[in-house]
Amino acid sequence: MKQTTIYLSLVAGLFFAACSGNSSSQQGNKPIVSEKMEASEQTSAGSQAAHPGKAVYDKYCLVCHQADGSGVPGMYPPLTPNEWIADKDKMIHVALNGQSGEIEVNGETYNNLMPPHDYLSDQELADVISYVRSNFGNDLEAVTKEEVAAARK
Repeated sequence: MKQTTIYLSLVAGLFFAACSGNSSSQQGNKPIVSEKMEASEQTSAGSQAAHPGKAVYDKYCLVCHQADGSGVPGMYPPLTPNEWIADKDKMIHVALNGQSGEIEVNGETYNNLMPPHDYLSDQELADVISYVRSNFGNDLEAVTKEEVAAARK
């Protein structure tokens, strides 16, 4: 019993030590990213203006689809070149309405829920879809807020 108490105290102490000084208010509610990645973004930010869809991606998409768009094998599909990303109308539909049920992307099956993002403005959706379609190895046409508005109806 005494060993269990000591063990739990040790684990709790490590947990609190790891969390101290990292409150979300101090980080400005931004996603957790590695220092190497932040340094890379700062370097590239100096050479070109950030895409307007990147902030939306970082807030709503990054956790599942990852910073490099690679997704999570077996859970969340990649946003690297594939038939879903290439189909502009499908991208708009999925971003607005979400996705459930099995889908196949690049030969791998995924069966996880993507919630709808219809609460985002037409401009935010156009920006984030355009960001995906122009990053992660994609070089595709941008989406306009008018195309999103038309799909929303």
